[in-house]
Amino acid sequence: MAMDEPLASFLAQLPAKSRALTRATMRAVHAAVPDAQVALRPGWGLIGFDAPRYFAFVFPRPAHADVRLGFEWGVALTAAPELLEGDGRQVRHVTIRSAADAKRPGVTALIREAAALPPRPRAPRARR
Repeated sequence: MAMDEPLASFLAQLPAKSRALTRATMRAVHAAVPDAQVALRPGWGLIGFDAPRYFAFVFPRPAHADVRLGFEWGVALTAAPELLEGDGRQVRHVTIRSAADAKRPGVTALIREAAALPPRPRAPRARR
């Protein structure tokens, strides 16, 4: 998995345990979707994945000793609903607390399903 300088710098700033868990989660995404492109989303403090459209993110949470593996359209995922957390209108996530968590078959199934979802139409923006 190739990393550009901003992503490498972002990872280097994380505590060792958080960095290792973030890398393990990133490897899980790439193992499930080998053609996924990775990019740092600095405004959000997360790492996004596109294949070809944005489908998932890895959000390190050093203060909680975990990583959130999020899915942009998590509400549409059916592969392993028991793993999904969140109650918003769109995004869902899986909390990853160990490298083994990232390798669970249900997590892999969710990653693949998220990458394969058809594009969603954008809702029209309300005028002010």
